[in-house]
Amino acid sequence: MNKKSLFQCPVCSSALVEGERQYFCRKGHSFDIARKGYVNLLLPSHIGAGDPGDPKEMIECRRDFLNKGYYENFSNQLNEALISQVSDIDKTKEICILDAGCGEGYYTSRLRNRLLAMDDTKAASMYGIDVSKAAIHYASGRDKNIRFAVASTYHTPILSNSMDAILCIFAPRDEQEFTRILKPSGKLIVAAPGAQHLLGFKKALYEESDVIGQKGTVGEGFELLKHMNVSYDIHLKGAEDIFNLLMMTPYSRHTNEEAVEDLKKLTELDTEVDFNIMIYQKI
Repeated sequence: MNKKSLFQCPVCSSALVEGERQYFCRKGHSFDIARKGYVNLLLPSHIGAGDPGDPKEMIECRRDFLNKGYYENFSNQLNEALISQVSDIDKTKEICILDAGCGEGYYTSRLRNRLLAMDDTKAASMYGIDVSKAAIHYASGRDKNIRFAVASTYHTPILSNSMDAILCIFAPRDEQEFTRILKPSGKLIVAAPGAQHLLGFKKALYEESDVIGQKGTVGEGFELLKHMNVSYDIHLKGAEDIFNLLMMTPYSRHTNEEAVEDLKKLTELDTEVDFNIMIYQKI
């Protein structure tokens, strides 16, 4: 039985219908559904040379690190921030949410589980996209009830005016695309590193560690409703977790071999985690 979806054809922008083994549009374009349940909607014209997105090793390290619960507190706060923005939606209507740049699906799946656990459960239609095929492969394995697609946030294969909310967690974003796909007064929740994020970890890597951070600011088309900061300390309990944290961050590309070898000798490490959560409304 064919099912309607909020995916749009990356070739002609028509609505995609989900069949048993393919998504297809009325103009005859079709896209195979992988065994894991996801669909690849990334066209060659949407990417440059090579494999786009984070590599498999980085994805695996991030998956293993997040599964240990180090960022669970942040994930909980993020979920409550989004729920507070959709709680006034008519309970007879389905809530439609997109995780843009969902990675291996940790935050997406935890959000869906939180929505399911609510007493006044709303029907939720959830989507996740990421440019990395490896990431989407793992994300699909987490939850078969979320529609995942390999896709770019700069060519988002989602129908216009279809989403109640978009999550964008440490991911590239295209405000024009987000404005297009959000419903009127739809919400955009952006999460970005704060100034103190992983400062203790950086001190273990570099002689001088700058206090830096992304503000998570969004350009025209949105009004800032709320800014939240989530900060707490974490204690890394083993060499594997410390190494996974290195490999899941951009620091793995900018750290010399000597510093990496010194880091591998550590068996525990304390560091701050610092996140900015910005809640915007489409205007």
